[in-house]
Formats: sequence, structure tokens, C-alpha cells
Amino acid sequence: MTHDEIIQYYDYLMRLATSKSNSPSDAEDLVGDTMLAAFAYLHKGGTIEYPKTWLTNTLYHKHNDNLRKKYRAPVTVCLDEGVDIAETEDEEYFMSEEASKVRKELNYLSFITREVLIRFYFGNQSVSDIAEGLGIPEGTVKSRLSAGRTQMKKGLETMEIRENYLPGELYLSFGGSEGLKNEPMSLVEGDLIAQNLLILAYEKPITVSELSKAIGIPTAYIEPIVKKLVDGELMVQMNSGKVYTDFIITKPQNSLETFKPQLDFAHKHFDTIWSILRKMSDVISKMTFQYVIENEERTKLDRYAILKALQDFQHFGTGKIETPKFPKRRDGGCWFAQATAFDAGYNMKEYNEASEYAIHGGHRTTEAFAAGGTRRIRLYEFDTTLWDNPHRYGFSYELYFKHIIPFLWCIFADIPLDERVGYDIPHEIISYIPTLETIGLIKNTQNKLCVKIPVLKKGEYEELCAVIKTATEEIKSAVGEEFTSFISSMKTPIPKHLTSVPELFRYHEATKYFVMSIVREAYEKGMHLKDVDYCCPPVVMVYACVE
Repeated sequence: MTHDEIIQYYDYLMRLATSKSNSPSDAEDLVGDTMLAAFAYLHKGGTIEYPKTWLTNTLYHKHNDNLRKKYRAPVTVCLDEGVDIAETEDEEYFMSEEASKVRKELNYLSFITREVLIRFYFGNQSVSDIAEGLGIPEGTVKSRLSAGRTQMKKGLETMEIRENYLPGELYLSFGGSEGLKNEPMSLVEGDLIAQNLLILAYEKPITVSELSKAIGIPTAYIEPIVKKLVDGELMVQMNSGKVYTDFIITKPQNSLETFKPQLDFAHKHFDTIWSILRKMSDVISKMTFQYVIENEERTKLDRYAILKALQDFQHFGTGKIETPKFPKRRDGGCWFAQATAFDAGYNMKEYNEASEYAIHGGHRTTEAFAAGGTRRIRLYEFDTTLWDNPHRYGFSYELYFKHIIPFLWCIFADIPLDERVGYDIPHEIISYIPTLETIGLIKNTQNKLCVKIPVLKKGEYEELCAVIKTATEEIKSAVGEEFTSFISSMKTPIPKHLTSVPELFRYHEATKYFVMSIVREAYEKGMHLKDVDYCCPPVVMVYACVE
């Protein structure tokens, strides 16, 4: 990957940054920071194997850094006198009993200086890792460390008695369908205060006053945010007035503890499982689908079938984990939430590397109606990092989930632009056609757009699912009992007061890497996606007539 190749992603990054920024200048700054980080990484000899994934993750990281700057609040702790921070060069000091004194004053430093000290002393990151993460020279990191120590010394001499808290970040996801106001995602996206209130209220019920004291923000400001979270059903308020977070929260450390065991289990049973999947693929290759003719669509269909067979086994194949019944929500949604919490200064490197073996969002289903309500159309998809574009909706969340199906249907049905009245397709989506081509959903052939994913009739999809189910049952018979025992040993513990979490969600970390461990081993052995050199999303569009 060269500098020129990085620059080719500028338009994509600008669209992504614009969707997350308050102004064009903020978006430009965000893209500039992201590309500078890429250039610095390459200059130091780094290799970017999946540039789009790398740049997307880096942009999200830079965006969240900016949010921390926006929402950080001054907080303090009770200190003894006589601490000379300027004479302390060793990070062991910062991990000692005196660390609480240091954490307070960190919140008063400028953003870059604060981030450098947090990452160095609390995140245990090296100078080079900090420079890469923040997109600044290593010399700047060293000067900020020195300047930060000097400022800390001055601050420690005059600090008041308050509480101590370093804000983290919460990455929320959900199973089911979102509500009319895009809940639950809209309740926490871009709101670092709400995220940290949820983190603080997870381990045990806590009063709003205690939350206010813990986070260092006045109760009057915290109360409406807590109310928003309670009304949105991410929090529960007890008769005592205490509140608690009403969904499962894990930390990246929980995931990493299960990563190697899942790879080992997948490798141990790879030959058995892959022989079943290969037999399934052979059956599917001989099936006739009216609109699946070209090899590219066949490959995407095969990818989808393999992932679905494995994930069906992972979630339900053992017979132990029941499918959760998603509760109806006040906002019209029907969902369960789950989240990962990252501590301030956490080094994401190892977690991001493991994420190459994760499916992002599971098996996602999106539905819409077209042709005057006479066609029910569904998009079934997985997001991976293997010849795919994870988070393909990243260019615009709302545009993708609300309008991508009508848009794809109009292309598939060859409906002219001037006849698309009633299909609810905003003109804005036209500007994203190049992105949709890049992520493998459509293609421009002889100046005409065409859908480049498999399109099946409902009956054809049901026949496909029957073949997939047979494979799932065979995997269950072959290794299901051992898999049940394996994942039971890694079930995520939850606080005693939290009773609403579905059993399936407690197995998420124990099964998170299993599917892609099988798929990636097959790929590395040349048994899967052997001749693929293009974006190959495992996405299927299915349509049926509405009676």
C-alpha cells in the first residue's frame, strides 16, 4: 500500500467523516488526521493489508478522540502533600497507590498532552504506538510527556478535593429491530457522557447523585441524560431511586481471553466441519436459480451459505442456547442491546487484530416493500473482513438501512429514474453509487447499472435454507456435544441484579471468533475464495409477491 493508494480513499473517507461531523471543516480535519496517521504508519515500515478497514477504524478512533475532548470534565480526588511529579520518570509510580492523585490532574491538561500521558502511563503504550494512534511525530510525544509532567506538578500543588474518573467509551450494538427514533443506537451515539453513565451503572444499582459524583458533572446536568436512558430502556430505575444498566457489557479483555481457545477448537475440528460445508457447496453449485448465473454471484451465494450454516450451528445448533424473544420497546422497536466498554487509554492493537476473525453484527436482515407494496424484499447479509467491506453501511447508516433495498430493486427491475415515484429513494443516494460499486453490491456494465449480488425468489431461498439446515444438523451431530461443553466453560458472567439478558448473549464472547476461524483456515489453505480478488460480500436479496 502506497501513499497514492491511500489518497484514492479520500472521497470515501470524506463521506464517512461528513456523516459524523458538525461542519465541513470538521470533516476535513478528521479525514486529514486519518490520512496522516496512515502516512506515518507506512513511513515506519508498517503494512496495511486491508486499507479500507484500517482507514475506517482509524477514522472512527480519531472521531472518538475528538468526542473525548468535547465531553471531558474536570474531576479530582483527595491528595496528600509532597508529591513531586517532575522527579518521577518511571511509569511504576503512576500504577502505585498515588495514581489516583495523578488521574485528577490529567483532566485539566490540553487534549493531546492528556491523551499522551493517559496512553503512556495507563494504557502502557510505547512512544511509537502513541505517535501512530494520534498521528503525530515521536518527538512530539516525548515533548508532550515532559511538558505534561511539569504541568502536573503545578496542578497537584493547588488541586481541590473531588472525585476521580477517566472517561471510557462504549460501543453499542443490538439484536432485533430498531425503533422509530433509531433507538437504541441514537441514545448513545456521539454522547460520551451517556456512554460513561451506562458503564458506571453496570456492576450495581447506583443513585443519580452517586453517578454525578463519580463522573464529576453536576446532578442537574446528569438527570435529563439518565431520564433519556431510562425512557429509552437502556437503564432501569428502581423504586428506591437507584438506576442500573439493563444490558450486558463486556470489555475487550473478555473477548481476547476466548480468542485463542476458539482458534484452537476450530483448528481441531476443521477437517470434519469443512468436509460437511464442502458437500453443501457442491449441492448448491448444482441448484438452479433464475437470476444467479455469473460466477461472481455464485461465489457470493456460496460465501453466504457457508457463513449461515456455521452461525446457525454456533447460535442454535447445540440445542442448549434458545433463540431470544425480542421484547417490544416503547419506541416501536423490538430489541436486546449489548455493548463493549473500552477503558481510557486502552491499546486497541491486539483487539483489532482479533477482530479480523469476527463477523460484525451477525446475520443481519433488512426488509422493505416495493412495486406499490406488491413486493416484499429482504436483504440478508454478513459483514466480514475477508474480501469484504465490514460495516458497508458506514457511508451513511440511515441511507443504507432505509433506502438501499428500494434502490437495489429499481436497478434489478430496470425501473427508470423518472418512474421511481413512490419508491422513497432520496436523490442523495445517487452520489454513493461509486461506493456501492466498491463494496460489491452493484456494477456499471456498458453504462448500465446492474445488481452484483445473488437475487433469489422466496421459494428459491427456502430451498437454499433447507440445504443449509442439513449441513448445520450434520455439524451438530459431528461436533455439537463437544462444542456445547467448550462454550459453556467461557460463558460471560453478569451482575446478579441483571435478569433481562438472554442466555444467547452470554455466549457471544465464547463464540465470537468461531465462524471466521473456520472460514479463514479454509482460505489460508486455498480451499475457499481461491480465485477471488474483488470485494465479495456475503449478501443475498430475496423477493416475494405480497398476497
